[in-house]
Amino acid sequence: MSRMPTNTASTSPADSSDKIQLPEMDLSDLQALMLQWKQPKFRAKQVFDWRNKGVLNPDEMKNISADLRDKLNTELLCDPLKLMRRECSSDGTRKYVFALKRGRFAGKMVEAVFIPEEKRGTVCISSQVGCVLDCPFCHTGTQAFEANLSAGEIVAQILAIKADLRSDPLSEALEMFSDVTHIVYMGMGEPLANEDSVHKSIALFMHEDGLNISRRRITLSTSGLVPQINRLGEVQPVNLAISLHSAIDEQRDVLVPINRKYPLAELRDCLNRYPLRKQRHITLEYVLLDAVNDRAEDLQALIAFVNPERERVNLIQFNPYPGSPYQGTSKENMREFAQHLISKGIRATVRRSRGQDIMAACGQLKADTKLQG
Repeated sequence: MSRMPTNTASTSPADSSDKIQLPEMDLSDLQALMLQWKQPKFRAKQVFDWRNKGVLNPDEMKNISADLRDKLNTELLCDPLKLMRRECSSDGTRKYVFALKRGRFAGKMVEAVFIPEEKRGTVCISSQVGCVLDCPFCHTGTQAFEANLSAGEIVAQILAIKADLRSDPLSEALEMFSDVTHIVYMGMGEPLANEDSVHKSIALFMHEDGLNISRRRITLSTSGLVPQINRLGEVQPVNLAISLHSAIDEQRDVLVPINRKYPLAELRDCLNRYPLRKQRHITLEYVLLDAVNDRAEDLQALIAFVNPERERVNLIQFNPYPGSPYQGTSKENMREFAQHLISKGIRATVRRSRGQDIMAACGQLKADTKLQG
């Protein structure tokens, strides 16, 4: 259970950094809070239902009393994110830029992306402002780390996007799903470097009284923090994706610097132990960079690394950003690379790039870190 607000009737309102965030509360938390506030128990369900719809402003919760709305506004940080900008791609992808409201982190920016398809709607969420890692081909990696997001700020990204899709659905002409069905921790930051908040947010997403999103529909992408992957498997064994990008240690030391601490042999052992449910696979993400990791020796190293019974390879087009020293491999080379993997019995796909025209594609997220003006 989340910590409950203390009785502050005789004191000034708490600073926003000290307040409990409504999105990080489950139904039992709200029930305990209503009891503490001497409110009827059913009020908790009313507030929780509004929360699950993405309505986080108490003033819009029309079936609760004005006094309770005031109490929620005063005692909780009900909506920990402020939507600063929404950008829409020609392919239906939407990018959301949020500002944090919490204490000394107020004004720091994060981004989330909604990716619609015919039968699913996936949200790529952020777990940090910036990133603690410095992968040189990733735009986010060029932004200095500024803060870990709270569980409430992670969950609030999903709630805000669900609310937006209800108020402004995708055009029927796109013939794409206009709701959130899947969640991927592939936005800004290294999720397993913010372990506590990420674990808690996963539990909140899966809670049957909350958003009730199946474990099979949640994927966490990590650069390879071995101890944290082991703990994830023990506590929250969601779908796992690894930002691999090279199966040669010397090369991966450059592309994914955490490899210097947890080299490929340690990562290999860790992946062999990660719990998998029937017909599930670990995804190995591999951005193909021209004349860097797309050569014959790179292909052979990757073939030797992959465990085909437990893993599949997702080849990713490099998405350029201003000032990048890298170039993507050609589409023809991507296809040939994939075919070679398939010929060796390895499941391999080429990820379709989405939202590139609004800098929302894989590796392109980088928000301004402070409010302007």
